[in-house]
Amino acid sequence: MARIHLYSWMALLAGTFAQLQTFSPPGQSFISYSVNIPQTTASSGSGPIYIQLKSTQELQWFAWGQGSRMQGANIFVVYASHDGNNVTVSPRLGVEHVEPTYNDQAQISVLTGSGISNGVMTANIRCDSCLAWPGGSENLNSSASPWVWAVKYGQLLNSDSLTQPITIHDASGVAALDLQKATGGASDNPFLASNNSNSAGQALTIFDTGNIASRRVAHAVLMILVFVIFFPSFALMLHTGAHSRIVDIHAFFQLFTLALAISGFGIGISLAKALHLTGTYHPIIGMVAVPALILFQPAMGFLQHRYFHKTGKKSVFAYLHRWFGRSIIVLGIVNGGLGFHLARNVTSTAPVGAIIAYSVVAGIVGLVYALVVIVLPLRKQRTSSP
Repeated sequence: MARIHLYSWMALLAGTFAQLQTFSPPGQSFISYSVNIPQTTASSGSGPIYIQLKSTQELQWFAWGQGSRMQGANIFVVYASHDGNNVTVSPRLGVEHVEPTYNDQAQISVLTGSGISNGVMTANIRCDSCLAWPGGSENLNSSASPWVWAVKYGQLLNSDSLTQPITIHDASGVAALDLQKATGGASDNPFLASNNSNSAGQALTIFDTGNIASRRVAHAVLMILVFVIFFPSFALMLHTGAHSRIVDIHAFFQLFTLALAISGFGIGISLAKALHLTGTYHPIIGMVAVPALILFQPAMGFLQHRYFHKTGKKSVFAYLHRWFGRSIIVLGIVNGGLGFHLARNVTSTAPVGAIIAYSVVAGIVGLVYALVVIVLPLRKQRTSSP
């Protein structure tokens, strides 16, 4: 009889104390994300789940969401409220190529225990719409449920707006939670109890935006040098006629610039994939222009050079090489501007000063190029004509 009572009490306690699955991102030990699924929700397939976001360090914002990637994820972004003592919980949906958008269909409640105290940011959330959302659904029996996380360091946002604009994260990644270990209990606020059963989730991928920022700068610098400075400058070499081997010098420097273009292109592709931007205009133009440049421009230059050595004349390849190169330079300069536009609108990382400087330098180079290639030859023709 005593043994039966003992088992009964154990069953009662298992049903009372919540089971939590908690994840702390690698390198972000001051942050924890926890999930609890009440037994009734797991049994019926409907009802609330409970989510906690907690940071012992004040942040501009941090987020936790259901999904294997930002696109299509059901996300909760947490930042300081206007008074700096509470937190704002903004339910958002991850969409393509832009910051997550406010989800007005979300049914959530911010529970007791939420707020900012002694530098600790806590958001205890009851979610009644987390089993299905626009773009996805949750499998409560999953032993490896994917969840995305992100964090942005900096000054507190201090906003009560649920649609507060946010800048791109400093770090993010994907975690796997065993929802079976997160199932149990019947508390209306499982995060207030001190005797819950806690287990740890696992990191699947880590996305370091510090590395992304370095690659973004490298890509921008290389491609600006290639299309705004080097290609136009080394093309103008042929109009100087200052050296007997000017064609060979031109070819050497243009091949060097082409190698830089390939490097910048590779960095750009890795960025577009990491940020899920491969379907936007800037990388699409780049993926057309740079491979075309690699495939055709050196070949046409070589064929014209060989033809000239045999005949001393220009072939059709000379004109194709010239005008195709000029077209790609113009396209590259325009696409650089589109790249700044993309960076500013999507990731809010393009300084206005850099955009102005790029526009000014590109304009000056364009004027000089037009002067040397078009205006000066016309003047020579006029002065040489009787």
